[in-house]
Amino acid sequence: MAPMSELVIEYCVVCNYYPRAVNLAESLEKRCGIGAKLVKSQGGAFEVSWGNGLLFSKKKLGRFPVPGEVEEVLARLLG
Repeated sequence: MAPMSELVIEYCVVCNYYPRAVNLAESLEKRCGIGAKLVKSQGGAFEVSWGNGLLFSKKKLGRFPVPGEVEEVLARLLG
């Protein structure tokens, strides 16, 4: 059996994005059954990755995910 990909939420500590990261991690766990690793960062980061793929990037989109957006993307990937 292949190892599961790691779900990572990288969040800016300076910007205090920790509460958003925790809320998203809880939602992903509830909806998709996968725990996320929270990684401290800076520079306004709020990036969500699964394995080698980027599921959401605040740096690229200039916004936070809307409720359910990342969960939908991950649910589609999980099939």
